[in-house]
Amino acid sequence: MQFIESSYFGVRAALYELSRNRDEPQFLIVPMIHVGSPAYYQEVRRRLEQCDTIVFEGVRSFRGRILALSYSIVARRKRLGLVTQHEALPLKSFRAKLVHADVSTEEFTDSWMRVPWPLRAAIYVIAPLYGVFLYLTATRRSLGKRLSTEDLRSSEDILGEEHMPGVNAAIVDRRDRKIVESVRALAGEKGSGTSLIGVIYGAGHMRAITGALMEELRFRVTEADWVSVFDYDDG
Repeated sequence: MQFIESSYFGVRAALYELSRNRDEPQFLIVPMIHVGSPAYYQEVRRRLEQCDTIVFEGVRSFRGRILALSYSIVARRKRLGLVTQHEALPLKSFRAKLVHADVSTEEFTDSWMRVPWPLRAAIYVIAPLYGVFLYLTATRRSLGKRLSTEDLRSSEDILGEEHMPGVNAAIVDRRDRKIVESVRALAGEKGSGTSLIGVIYGAGHMRAITGALMEELRFRVTEADWVSVFDYDDG
């Protein structure tokens, strides 16, 4: 099951609609890339406007903002013609019910402080420097070549966990548990009928989300579509 595909022409995201029974909630799964073309976020907005509930991520933390510098800086390079999700997709403008399904600042800090301090210090330095490096050198093609994400873990995922102990637990695992708890609760709501629940979360968390829906809760994919994140010909 693909979530993000990086091909010769560009990067695109797979959107899935899942349902179980006619009189139960349906889910629209939207794997997010946090930097993309304005058209990408416009199309995501169009899809989300059909939803009754929107489940979203976001950790309010200084540490989280430092980690985000690796991609937020490169979006300022006008030649690339890209924008950040934060800028292009403000959630407060939606009429749908908004459900924050992420860890609290305190929970994130607790997990982050378990990362060995030399590694934490290195990340604080490397994240902004890497953002500046991308700002100076990146093309759309170089940004997109490593974005592919599927439901099966890659060798790079496994090696990353070995070389960066504790980071995956802080950034992925604990947050996975939080979103899965929210999805379970929403799937089991009584009297909600055929309401449509949009789930917009980073593509790296989609394995946990679709795994819970399809393997545990027995939802099935009823519709799938591709949305272009950005092409390589532009920028």
